[in-house]
Amino acid sequence: MENMAPKRKATARELEEMITEVQQNMSVMAGRIDQFLNMFVAELEKHNTIISKMLEAQDLMHTEDCPKCEGTIRTPVLEGIEPVDDCPYCGATLRETEQTTLPLEEE
Repeated sequence: MENMAPKRKATARELEEMITEVQQNMSVMAGRIDQFLNMFVAELEKHNTIISKMLEAQDLMHTEDCPKCEGTIRTPVLEGIEPVDDCPYCGATLRETEQTTLPLEEE
């Protein structure tokens, strides 16, 4: 049969020690997560560079500079990917678009 005696409450010192241990474990876990994210981002950047270089080598990368902020915008020339109309850095219009509909006549 199980011991039915009530458990004693932890003392303030024991609670402080438990809190300190949890804080240390959280700090270690946060450090490991940070290392993992840094590694993941570095790997992602490497793959992005490889893909970009391959597209450039096959002349499948469109590059243009923003007339306002001079940021460089690169867009793959692939089916289903349209060039952007506005600069992702400053929001300026990159090129004038032609009007495809007629204006409404005033009555």
